Formats: sequence, C-alpha cells, structure tokens
Amino acid sequence: MTWFIVGIVVLLLIILGCLLWIVKLTKQEKEYMEVSNQYLKDIGKSYTKEEFSMTIFEMYRNIIQAVQEENYLYLRESLSDEIYNNYLMAIKNSKERHAKTIVEDMNPIFSKLISLAVKDNMEVAKVWLKVSYHEYVIDTTPPKPEEMGMRKGSRVISGSKTKLLEKEYILTLVKTRTEKESVVCANCGYVTNVVTKNACVRCGANIVSRHYHWVMIAKEEIHTGSR
Repeated sequence: MTWFIVGIVVLLLIILGCLLWIVKLTKQEKEYMEVSNQYLKDIGKSYTKEEFSMTIFEMYRNIIQAVQEENYLYLRESLSDEIYNNYLMAIKNSKERHAKTIVEDMNPIFSKLISLAVKDNMEVAKVWLKVSYHEYVIDTTPPKPEEMGMRKGSRVISGSKTKLLEKEYILTLVKTRTEKESVVCANCGYVTNVVTKNACVRCGANIVSRHYHWVMIAKEEIHTGSR
C-alpha cells in the first residue's frame, strides 16, 4: 500500500513538472512573438520584419568576425560602450593566455524581430536569433627557435573544428529616430539604408553619426546546444 501511494505521488509530481514546462514554453512563445509587417508599415518603416531580422543577423556575424580580426573601428560603431569594453577585455585576456577563439561557418537557423518600440526620439528593437557555427580555440604561443619550420598549422587547444554548435540569443538594439532611413551620399550620390550602416556602401564616406544606425546594447544567451 505504501509503495502504491509513493508511486502515485511520484506520478503526480512528474505530471506537475510537465505542466509547468508546457506553461513556461507557452509563455516564452508569447513573449517572443514576431511583430507584423503591418505594424512596421504603420510606424513608417520601409523594410519588412524578414529584411530587418536578416540584416541584424548579418550585423551580429560581422561583429563576431570583427572580434577575431580585432577590427576595433567596426566594433566601436556597432556596440554600446559596455559590450565594446567586454569584448576588448576578452581579446586582452586571450592574448595574455596565448590563445585565440575562432568562429567559422556561422549561419542563421532563424532570426525574428520580436519587438520594435518607438518612444520620443529613440527606437528599441529586440531580435530572437538562433545560429549554428563551429568554434574552437587555437594556441598562439610563439614557436621556440628549435620549433621554427616544424609546426604544421595552429594547435587546437579546446573546442572542435567539426562539432556544430547551436545558440540562441535575444539581441537588444537602439538608435536615434530619424525621419528618413535612406540617405543620399553627398560624395557619390548613392542611396544607402542606414539601418545598420553609417557609411555609404559604394564609396565608404560617412553619411550619418553612430547614433542614427542600430547599435547592439545587450546580448542574452537563452539556449546552447550541439549536433
């Protein structure tokens, strides 16, 4: 009789746990619901949610590439002060350890615009992004004199060149509101959309200040997996 009661209690706890899990997933789906293209049109946007979401994915991929290449100018233009300083510290720590993180083959699994709010002269957007990529760390220790010419490529000290990682993030971005999001370059006359760029895509001349294109101010990792 006692074991029967224990079994019933365990079964009830399992059912309760499943129900709580389902409620959590349902709540997450509601929180991460995409904005509609009609909403974007109503607030005066010329782009669709699909175009915006993919542009932000490309921006994030470029940020990761800029970290590897130590392209501080691009990072300065694309990140808030806090995130920029965090990346600088990570680069500095890696150099001190004679290590370098390599991210390759990044592709979007999905990218969804889940929020875009306009208040006064500011715009705040949130994008739910899931990406796949390979990540590994290589040894950058300078070779000893006796090792010169003997090393064949960089030694991988952690991670894997073949294991595919999958991660999900909530990216938060801000910019100052502008009446026009497409700007004619005074230097060459080419029209550039300033959603993520502050320079002309044809000649490279600056067309808007950093405040008038999207800048990433927060990155929350919500899931990590592999396959």
